[in-house]
Amino acid sequence: MRPHDLRHTHIALLIAAGEDPYVISQRLGHASIRTTYDVYGHLFEGRDRQAADALETARARTLADSPRTRNRSEGMSLDL
Repeated sequence: MRPHDLRHTHIALLIAAGEDPYVISQRLGHASIRTTYDVYGHLFEGRDRQAADALETARARTLADSPRTRNRSEGMSLDL
């Protein structure tokens, strides 16, 4: 195993763990995040689905926590 192989594995593990691409770029010492995406972009596949799932979770949590939803579940109405 070469040092470059360890570097690539390190970055692959960070990407799999969901680390921010900018942070990864900084750790690599790349002058631009574009370089990081050009070299490691294929490892970011599937992140769009993760982002959509996170957004849906946040939306559902917000709806569950809203006063309107809580009052309806308690049998109260906010109609004025």
